[in-house]
Amino acid sequence: MLEPGQMFGAYRVAMLLGKGGMGEVYLVEEPKTGRKLAVKILDAEKAGRDEGFVERFEREAELSIQAKHHNIVEVYDAGIDPETHLCYITMEYMAGGSLKDLIASDGLISLPGVVTIATDIARALAFVESKSMVHRDVKPDNILFSADGTAKLSDLGITRFMGETATDVSLTGSGGVVGTPAYMAPEQMLDSSAVDSRADIYSLGVVLFEMITGKRPNEGQNAMNSLAKALNGQIFPDVRTLRPETPPFLARLVTAMTIPNPEMRPDSAGKVLELLTGLKRTGVKAAMMGEETDNLPWYRDRGFLYAATAMAIAVEVLVVTLINVFRGW
Repeated sequence: MLEPGQMFGAYRVAMLLGKGGMGEVYLVEEPKTGRKLAVKILDAEKAGRDEGFVERFEREAELSIQAKHHNIVEVYDAGIDPETHLCYITMEYMAGGSLKDLIASDGLISLPGVVTIATDIARALAFVESKSMVHRDVKPDNILFSADGTAKLSDLGITRFMGETATDVSLTGSGGVVGTPAYMAPEQMLDSSAVDSRADIYSLGVVLFEMITGKRPNEGQNAMNSLAKALNGQIFPDVRTLRPETPPFLARLVTAMTIPNPEMRPDSAGKVLELLTGLKRTGVKAAMMGEETDNLPWYRDRGFLYAATAMAIAVEVLVVTLINVFRGW
């Protein structure tokens, strides 16, 4: 939509950084100062066909401008360019690229690096949670790095507030499924409007698995296969089967975060941050030597996980069945 060298408002377009579902992102700079920013441009064709698409874009801008945090990509401004009539958001330029790019180019990330990135994003999610919001699209594409290597969470376009009514969340998929299936919690696949921060914890757990092993735990599966396995109580493989040097504490945390039953996951992003911060403080090398404090006793026994998750799902199915029977009477 924009060409390198052309002016867009007060900025000169330098290059296209990437394309996404909502439009394109460009690197721009202020001619006088040389300051670099990123500009997200809404896809004009989609905007013309779908009024809700524009509303979601505006919602992202509004939430992002309000969400000021060291580990969230900062948004400066949003509006409609009077000359091109394109909707835009100007934001912090993340010179370090995305986690998706890092995984694709570098393969396995060092374990201390994994913990540092996960801690940064858990810090962002704890902030989002403190504002009673759920991000709902935590994935490597939405984790970006600043020039100094700080990981930051981006894209608040499908964020919702916990406790919103069905009317309130119509812009973000009330009663339907929004998000990226490969990273979505089972309950989000069933109904994206009813989830809480434990869905973001699950997604970060999938990202953690991928950073540690270089592969997604559900790679090669479609969304329905993943959902069916989750509803049957099947948990992901232990990351140590693919990367044996992973500290037991970190392996158990990944398992805890990706349990299909949300009631059995850590109950807040703040708790995940506390656990990751503890591991970072102890040091991965010390943890690999067994010098770690076990703060996850409930997740020691994988057999217990299978049994407890399956039992929880069986109880839920039984309750639904009984309700249907009584309705029939």
